[in-house]
Amino acid sequence: MIWNDWWTDDDQTPRAASDLPLPPDGRHTGEITRVEIKDLKFKVSERNGSGTSLVVEVTIPQYRPVEAIIPAQYRGLIESICRAARVDLPDPNAEWQCDELIAQIVAIDTILGIGKTGREYVRIDKWHPGSEPLPKARPARTPAAQIEAVGQGGSGDDIPF
Repeated sequence: MIWNDWWTDDDQTPRAASDLPLPPDGRHTGEITRVEIKDLKFKVSERNGSGTSLVVEVTIPQYRPVEAIIPAQYRGLIESICRAARVDLPDPNAEWQCDELIAQIVAIDTILGIGKTGREYVRIDKWHPGSEPLPKARPARTPAAQIEAVGQGGSGDDIPF
């Protein structure tokens, strides 16, 4: 049997995102694959005259990517994205690099909706905070503890009981 008669690399090409199904309602874990700050006309408001928004795309395995558009004045929502991605929160007095979010794994809740035109869409309802960072390693034995162990008749590596 010739393996290439039954298997070709063409069968392994990734499917286009438009061919993938929309993610169902519920909690999903995905990777942030695209982040950018854009000026969007439909997000212009009194508080945000230019419509500046953070656009975040989350790719969920086996499903179509989900895009979240957050106007710049919603600082609390941007901070919740940073907490979910386990990156430092933006400092209001310094320039923030949104690229820190790329390639971070996040847990989100999605909701399937239907627009005015009848088109289905998925929106991110909640960004779940990431797990706590790993605990710090225990410090090595202090010189005082090693001296005490030697004073009791043991070596510096012994644990005094």
